[in-house]
Amino acid sequence: MLNKKIIVFGFPHCGTTILKSIIGHIDDVDEIIDEKFNANKESSKKYILCKYPHTYDFYFKNNYNNYIKIFIIRNPVWVFSSINRRFGYREVEKHRLEDYVNTLEKFIYYRENKLNNLYLIRYEDMFKDNFKNLKDIFMKIGLKFTDKIFDNSLYVNKNTEKIKEIPKNMPKEFEHSKFRAYQINQPIINFNNISKIDLNDSQIKFMLNSKIIRKVYPNIDIIINKYKKISKRQ
Repeated sequence: MLNKKIIVFGFPHCGTTILKSIIGHIDDVDEIIDEKFNANKESSKKYILCKYPHTYDFYFKNNYNNYIKIFIIRNPVWVFSSINRRFGYREVEKHRLEDYVNTLEKFIYYRENKLNNLYLIRYEDMFKDNFKNLKDIFMKIGLKFTDKIFDNSLYVNKNTEKIKEIPKNMPKEFEHSKFRAYQINQPIINFNNISKIDLNDSQIKFMLNSKIIRKVYPNIDIIINKYKKISKRQ
């Protein structure tokens, strides 16, 4: 069988893991659990699925022409709140705001310059209208599925083969693998909640001053101002 290959990518903490898990619920998809650049393996299923959280130029070039590509991005307010909790506010290579903006520029470029077999989605838009936007992408790809793929209670999701048992209680976010394993086995909902925002002043200033961010998230100032008001009351 000539397998079709799917790769999910975006930026860390943007939802690549949960999106891959949802697609992996589809019967005709063979999901590669650990993070991989490619879907090179043998399978009896029609589709082989992989994911890597970062976005690289080579994803859009010749050696990935035969891949079905799904590019996901998320509001930086929640991306960097999550990154802050994971790394204790340390600046980490490939997880900086500048790296995020570079990724967002690619997202904008391909939103305006369509590429065959490339599908773009914002994390926030996955959940709208009973996952309508995701379903539209899946149908365009040709995936056959039912609504049960959005019910995590029917599956055991893994983010790495190193995790042998899914934690029953929520680990700390700096225990990244365990935390992700716990998180992707919870009900599939939008985790963008004001209570989850955890940013420093320089990050807020950067986001508010970024024209690139505003192109994709024009209401970011409203979210941040709401967060500031809540923070002052506490």
